[in-house]
Amino acid sequence: MRLWALTYFGLVLVAATPGAETFQTGDWKGRANFNSEGAFTDCTVLLTDPESTTIGFVMTHGSDLGMIVANSALNMKPGTKKPVIIHMDGLDSIAAMSDVVAETGVLVPLETDGPLIRNIEQDKEFRVSVREKEFALQLSDTREALEALKTCVETHRGKKRIEL
Repeated sequence: MRLWALTYFGLVLVAATPGAETFQTGDWKGRANFNSEGAFTDCTVLLTDPESTTIGFVMTHGSDLGMIVANSALNMKPGTKKPVIIHMDGLDSIAAMSDVVAETGVLVPLETDGPLIRNIEQDKEFRVSVREKEFALQLSDTREALEALKTCVETHRGKKRIEL
């Protein structure tokens, strides 16, 4: 999870830095990420909304999956952990411990084949509670974004970035 924390800071660059490591599906923008030695670490895909809540997903080279929730209403200390609760109609609420990856964002671990992610793929509305704040999220084209994320990981797994 700590590896994913580093990814968050590069996410804003997704929109500004088109290249071989970037991709887009619908309004979702993604990229492959590499560590300082140039080795592939993970892929991220974001649905950015500067007026509201940014939502995203991160998948590591080992196929671990996490959800990023960022909102300027949050004020937390990066490097700490915060409990989150995810609510979706038809499912029991899910409590998880998230990593605070920025003052305004958390990374929540997800089960890749769990009922929550299957419902998120169907663009069902859900709510995330962080620090006594609740964010209602309605996504679109999520299945396609998660498929593009998986393809990104499969394409870059084991590769090194070559700087020219």
